[in-house]
Amino acid sequence: MNTLKKILQHNWIAILYFNFKMLPFKQAIHLPFDFYHKIRFECIKGKVIINPNLKLYRGIIKIGGRGSEMFPHNPTIINIRKGGELYLNGKLEIGVGTYLYIGEKGIITLGDKVQFGACSKVCCEKEITIKDEVRISWESQVFDTNFHFMENVETKEILEKDGIIRIGSRNWFGNRVNIMKGTHTPDNCIISSNSLCNKDYTNLPPHSIIAGTPAKFVKQGFRRLFEGTDI
Repeated sequence: MNTLKKILQHNWIAILYFNFKMLPFKQAIHLPFDFYHKIRFECIKGKVIINPNLKLYRGIIKIGGRGSEMFPHNPTIINIRKGGELYLNGKLEIGVGTYLYIGEKGIITLGDKVQFGACSKVCCEKEITIKDEVRISWESQVFDTNFHFMENVETKEILEKDGIIRIGSRNWFGNRVNIMKGTHTPDNCIISSNSLCNKDYTNLPPHSIIAGTPAKFVKQGFRRLFEGTDI
């Protein structure tokens, strides 16, 4: 019964369509992208590039599965505009109901064992880099853009709309965290739930916890323990 249930959860149309449309045949034949439940491809005219040195197997990249019990009716939406690029270097898991958008000039680079929780939103207009073993919990947002320009009314300076995000390895973001443009985090960092990150935190002590709106250093000397080795 459990095996049958798992089979029925898979979205085989999306699996076959996306793998063979977006990847070279020698990669697509392994079916590395595994899709679950409701998937909507708003646009997939950009590039998806898997590290050629990565040993592929079926389902190394899981999209739309985790969190389906908590958010059962939310479709996962993929939108990679023409010119947008997604680089993958290992295991990836994107929870159900997540919205992934890469604009025409956007570049997202993901390391190994990266996980986005259910109903997260990831919007890239410029550049987002996430290193290895990073978990971003459910209903979080990763935006490297303000989506609009702002003007200083005194100096008439028009501020940049987009900025770069760089997330270090072994970071854990609690639920409903906002990761905004200009966010740079060090390795081995914990970000508390409901925090807003919007600056460079790379000078923090090892194993730091940051929290708040905007997020700031709280304490050091802690690390998140993960169960097992899989994401």
